[in-house]
Amino acid sequence: MNARATFSKALKKIRVEKGFSQENLAFEAGLSMRSISLLEGNKQQPTITTIENLSKALGITMVEFIIEAEV
Repeated sequence: MNARATFSKALKKIRVEKGFSQENLAFEAGLSMRSISLLEGNKQQPTITTIENLSKALGITMVEFIIEAEV
């Protein structure tokens, strides 16, 4: 599995565990719902800024996000 696919899987897992809908997470992270959908669908490469915004919205650190992606 490549890095983008691993990130996509981790994003969806964490989002669901934290109880966010795609719409809620998009709002909290300052992204569009389409961006969340594309990221989770392995159709869009996240930037460092996007990972930072998602991490803040999900209440985790970027390091925790990356560790989850590696598990």
